[in-house]
Amino acid sequence: MKFNRIPPKHYPIETSDGSMTLFSEAFQEACHSSNGARAETLHHYIEGCRVVERSELYSPFEVLEVGLGLGTGLLTTLEMFPPLQHLRYLSLELDRDLMNWFQEEHQELGLSWDGDVLQGHCGNAQIAILCGDARSTLPTYLQTIPYSFHAIYQDAFSPRRNPSLWTVEWFRLLREASHPSVILSTYSASTSVRKGLEAAGWGVLKGGPFGDKRASTRAVLDRPTDPEIQLQLQRAPVSPRFDLQLDAP
Repeated sequence: MKFNRIPPKHYPIETSDGSMTLFSEAFQEACHSSNGARAETLHHYIEGCRVVERSELYSPFEVLEVGLGLGTGLLTTLEMFPPLQHLRYLSLELDRDLMNWFQEEHQELGLSWDGDVLQGHCGNAQIAILCGDARSTLPTYLQTIPYSFHAIYQDAFSPRRNPSLWTVEWFRLLREASHPSVILSTYSASTSVRKGLEAAGWGVLKGGPFGDKRASTRAVLDRPTDPEIQLQLQRAPVSPRFDLQLDAP
């Protein structure tokens, strides 16, 4: 995928599978692994959340993406999602310039602005992308338009760069908006992230490796934490992140 133009404060990177990603100057981090943007999306999110096979169980199938980025998660989900099934896709993005760029790059989706929401329909998919700080935009939006997420792509920038989207309080918010059969998937295998998920009431499972990362993380509400991971978490001195720590000196 080549870009017609580059969004402000980003520069393009071609990844190992030939797909493109963007490097964010604001977060000093790329949106995807250099081992393959599309391959990573397929591995962690489409396959990690078992989107295709589970789409027939729920109508509509509801997805939350934490971090639109350049839209690879949305575009790949639309590509892989069974055309006869109904999809509600909610994405979160801080950068309005990036959202404007995505709208222009993918006019075929027919997305338009309604206040701070970029939204539209594409086939059987209903798409909404919230602009702003996800910690405030998501709970406010859910008060008026409820969701019960079946899949969550926890694809925010890393805990070191974007800690507010990796706290116990954030994972509690996601849990409260989720269907009992939800699968949350993330590229991170950080002990603090896994402890945060468990402290928020998620059962933590091991996800598969990708590229130079030996493991990733899946989280569910209908099963307890995997015993092997539970033992590792009990032995590790690392603590989960809480909101109060974000403002600490």
